[in-house]
Amino acid sequence: MVKCPYCGYEGEFKELRSPWKFNFYTVRRFECPRCHNPFQYYEGRTKNKERVEFTIRMKRSS
Repeated sequence: MVKCPYCGYEGEFKELRSPWKFNFYTVRRFECPRCHNPFQYYEGRTKNKERVEFTIRMKRSS
């Protein structure tokens, strides 16, 4: 489950861009409906088939 790194909201997020690949990750850019801050969500599997996921905060574009 994706969780907002700013306010901790878990649920449906607005997708700001279609998903893309970065190495073995699939990256998605979301905006939180509660705090309206953008973040990127990375998910994938390593060569050893271990599941990896994390989020990165982003600066809001002006």
